[in-house]
Amino acid sequence: MMRYRFLLASILAAAVSACSGEPDMTGPPPVPPPPVALLREIVIPNLPSPYYHFEYDSAGRVTTVSFASELRVYAVTYDGGRIREMSNDAVGNRDRLQYVYDRAGQVDTIRYVDANGLVYTRLVLSYDGPRLAGIVRQRIVDAGIVVDKTMSLSYYPDGNLLEITEHRPALDGQPEMSTVDHFEHYDDKINVDGFSLIHDDFFDHLVLLPGVQLQKGNPGRQTRTGDGFTFDVDYVYAYDGSNRPLSKSGDLTITNGPDAGRKIQIRSDFSYY
Repeated sequence: MMRYRFLLASILAAAVSACSGEPDMTGPPPVPPPPVALLREIVIPNLPSPYYHFEYDSAGRVTTVSFASELRVYAVTYDGGRIREMSNDAVGNRDRLQYVYDRAGQVDTIRYVDANGLVYTRLVLSYDGPRLAGIVRQRIVDAGIVVDKTMSLSYYPDGNLLEITEHRPALDGQPEMSTVDHFEHYDDKINVDGFSLIHDDFFDHLVLLPGVQLQKGNPGRQTRTGDGFTFDVDYVYAYDGSNRPLSKSGDLTITNGPDAGRKIQIRSDFSYY
């Protein structure tokens, strides 16, 4: 059951030198939209609680974010109004995530830097205008650079996420796998958990992309097809008077493997400042 819990959590819910150095801060800083919902916590039953926790400065910028009951705790620092670094301060891990920007002011690369100052992973991001179009995760190994995960994103005309296609090549004894998550039946309320869609590996780092909006509203249905664990789920939301979600309940049906047809009730609860 624990395997399913971590998989279910993932649905809530992203070419420079391999050596360390100062991030490139060229280009104008992006102008994030004004905060409309200062998310405090996301709580998911039967998972480490709170699953996500946020703290902000007086301008509404995230200063601290933690994941999985402080399995990861990041201090977020800024330069010229945009994220420069996310520094993990959790026990046993002192990684720093360095942000590199392109000339348009969009996040181009995020470097994972270990406690010894060595870059061991890079996320390379691509865009279609203001929309995030892809993420390539590169692991830096003795033999060079290995791509171990790619994500491609497509959108409806209104800007809501249509699909995420994820591919993992055969590496380290793991088989090649591809999945497609399809979203539909969006409402016109405020979405606050879209950021988690690109944080679908429990032990990978959380990255924040201010100014990038994957989902404007909240999807009523999600369908995963492809390899591995597949499902469809219908969501029901409860909102406060400001159209912020207070809860997200799902009736999930497993669609493959020995548990095909099994139904699981899932839920997330949201709180705000």
